[in-house]
Formats: sequence, C-alpha cells, structure tokens
Amino acid sequence: MPSSSATDQHEPENRDHQPQIPNWRRRIRGVKLPVLPVHNSQGNRDFSLTTSKGHVHLLDQFREKLPLPISTRLISMLSEFVGTFLFMLIGLGGNSTITNDTAVELQYEGGKTSADPDKVLVIAVSCGASITVNASTFFRISGGLFNPAVTMAMMIVRAVPPIDGFLDMFSQMAGAILASAIAYGLLPPGSLATVELGSSTTITQGLFIEMFITSQVVISVFMLATEKNKATFIAPIGIGLAVFACILVNHIHGRAFGVCVVLGSFPSYHWIYWLGPALGALLTTAFYQLIRNLEYWTVNPDVDDYETKAGEMIRDVASRV
Repeated sequence: MPSSSATDQHEPENRDHQPQIPNWRRRIRGVKLPVLPVHNSQGNRDFSLTTSKGHVHLLDQFREKLPLPISTRLISMLSEFVGTFLFMLIGLGGNSTITNDTAVELQYEGGKTSADPDKVLVIAVSCGASITVNASTFFRISGGLFNPAVTMAMMIVRAVPPIDGFLDMFSQMAGAILASAIAYGLLPPGSLATVELGSSTTITQGLFIEMFITSQVVISVFMLATEKNKATFIAPIGIGLAVFACILVNHIHGRAFGVCVVLGSFPSYHWIYWLGPALGALLTTAFYQLIRNLEYWTVNPDVDDYETKAGEMIRDVASRV
C-alpha cells in the first residue's frame, strides 16, 4: 500500500513532464494519405486514394467500375501517349536550339548541300537522351515503345496482343501530333522541320535507309527488352543509344508524321516513312524468329550467370586469403 500511494503521488508530476503535441500535428495525424503498395512493406495491398474523411475519390470509383482488361488497356494507352508526347517534344526542342529556320539545317559545301554535323549531333543527343529517360519512365507500364514500327514488330512476335498494339499505335501518333502542335506554338518560327530526302538521295535509297535504321532500333528492343535477362532493367539505355546512333544517319521518324500534320505539308514520297519502317520491322522480326528457332542462347549459355560465378570466385579467393 505505501508503495502504491507513493506511485500515485508521482503520477501528476510525470504527466506534467509529458511533451504536449501541437494541434497542427494532431490534425496531420488524422489525415489519411495514400500509400503505394510496394512502399512501407505493404506487399500487394490494394491501393486506393481516400480523402481525410475516408471518402473514395471519383477517379477510384470510375476505375473500380471498369473491367480489369479495359482499365489496364487505358493505362497502357495513356502511357504510350504521354511517353511519345514527351519524347517528341524534347527531341523537337533540341532541334530548335540549333536552328530557327528549316533552310538553315543544310549547309553548302563543295557545290553540294549536306547536313551540318554539329547540328545533327545536337539533335541526336536530345532525341537519344529523351527516349532513354521516357523509356525508363514508362518501361514498367506499357514497355515504352513510342514507335508504331516497334509496336508492329512486337505484335508479330506476339509480345503485344493485336488489339493492344493498334491502340498503342493510335496513342503514339496522337502523342506525336500533340507534341508537334505544342512545339509549333512554343518554339521560335521555323523551328519545326519536316523530314525530307537529301538533294542527292533517291526515293529508293530513302526507303532502304528507313528500313535498316528501323531494323537497328527494333533488334535493340527485341534483345534488350523482349528477351528477359539480368540486363533488362537497363534496356532503355541501350535503346536510347540505338536511337542516338540512328539519328546520326537520319532524323526523327515520328517527325515524318506529327510535324507534317501540324504544318500541313506532306512530301510526295511521304509513303516511304511508312513502308520503310514496316519493312524494317518485318526484316528484323524474321531474323529474330530465326535465331530463336536456332536457340541462340545455347551459343553462350552462361552469359547471365557470369556475374554470379565471378562473385563466387572472388569470395573463394578472399576466403583463402
């Protein structure tokens, strides 16, 4: 009993020394914030946006009423639309930093018109960096294709269902048009330039140039992204470098459509910018299917295990020392 009374005597003193919680902090604690499922070790917990009063937002109500296949398809289309839009907008912006007039894109050397190497390099860097960033951003949502020819190739190898592929193509072209329209309104006059053949390049040559350049991009997507391996997570870097290398040879493929729509100017040979990439997709798909049927992975079966084996060897040596 005495000990109990002694404790009671000290309780008020302990309460006096407890820190007082400010009212603003209490209000913050009462707010229900959304938590991503992967964060805070929540596993696969359902994610829904709620207000501080526990009411579900209208967007979540709409999403819950949609069937899952339709919901995921809309998300993928939105990803391709936004990704293509950002890729094109940044690429066109890089182009405008070096020229405000389409006629200045060519320089006169030795009696012939040729592309200015410095300007082409700037365009290649801006587009290559743009595709790397946006492919990395949207890779986990829709794959970050941003190219109708690449999407077509993915449909042929059945990596993308046909309906999904056509919807993605529509989203990509819509994103390219919107990016071209915004760039046209924001950038200085003459910044946008349509894709045209060089003065000494024939239509047949342009067709094959488009075909082989597209083949390079498509095979990069196939081997780095479609074929799952330990390096898949850095696939956007390799694809961005492929785009960078191809633009050193040619210009932005998407500009052949989006910019032409905005400017209302289509060259008479505009069809090569559709047929060429389509042929490139078919050519690369045939090669990809060939090496898969030949089981290419048997040539170097330990390539994905190299880092693991090297790490084990290092640990063995370290343990002996």
